[in-house]
Amino acid sequence: MRLFAIADTHLPSSRKKGMDVFGWTGHPRPLQRAWDELVNAEDVVIVAGDISWATRPSEVEEDLRWLDERPGRKVLVRGNHDFWWGDSSAKLKRLLEPYRTVEGSLHNSAALVGRWVIAGSRLWTAPEAPPLPGGELGGEDVRPHYVERECRRLNLSIEDALRLEGQAPIAVTRVVAVHFAPKVCVYGHLHAAGIPAGFVGSEGGVRYVIASCDAAGFSPVLLDG
Repeated sequence: MRLFAIADTHLPSSRKKGMDVFGWTGHPRPLQRAWDELVNAEDVVIVAGDISWATRPSEVEEDLRWLDERPGRKVLVRGNHDFWWGDSSAKLKRLLEPYRTVEGSLHNSAALVGRWVIAGSRLWTAPEAPPLPGGELGGEDVRPHYVERECRRLNLSIEDALRLEGQAPIAVTRVVAVHFAPKVCVYGHLHAAGIPAGFVGSEGGVRYVIASCDAAGFSPVLLDG
């Protein structure tokens, strides 16, 4: 059993929004090939935000089915483009229920999957973050109230992770997965010329990994295993 991460899958949804304009030729076929070759059914894959271009739940079903068909057990994180996600935990749970390989969605909560307990939240652009290129896949406006709200959500998720860890029948490894880059372990959001703005490496005993599709070479990133 291994742990992978991929972010910014930007699946087309029923809106059929393609990625060729961003230079992602044939997306998501290259990602599908790499995923299916690398990942086994017992592995865990964190999908760290910007999952789909859907703007409402009715538009995301094809993309959730695509994820469900990929091997591995999935844990989802919301991204800034995931408007379909909504703010209701109950509605999100009902939406994801048919997709049996989706075993966690980090919505003020955590997930215990295999030998990992995973906490996370979307987060947002912090005032001290470096500027990023503009455009549809670029940076977002600084919104301090968003940062405060997302930090509260992350704290709730971490509290839930500690609760789950205490109930786990085996020793587990703690993982934090977010979409925006500040204060992260596994993150996405950064693309093209914005990728160098992300920190990759170790700091303070924490390993930082960028997993957005183009930064990851359109292949899930092995985190543990």
